[in-house]
Amino acid sequence: MNEFHLLIFISKEFKIDMAKLKCSDYGFECDFVAEGQIEQVIEEFGKHTEDVHGIDYSKEALMQFILRKQSN
Repeated sequence: MNEFHLLIFISKEFKIDMAKLKCSDYGFECDFVAEGQIEQVIEEFGKHTEDVHGIDYSKEALMQFILRKQSN
């Protein structure tokens, strides 16, 4: 099991199935928001940050963003 699949497993154990990531939360002057199922948010936010901001976040890093937001 790779790190990403482990993080997905952890999110399901803690019953986290929905997520929301906003560019403005990560230092970008951008109104983009990805919201929905975790896998969908990771895909959309990752594509946006790479295409628009030139930053290629790994799926593992984006999953960490989601888990940290849930713990706040």
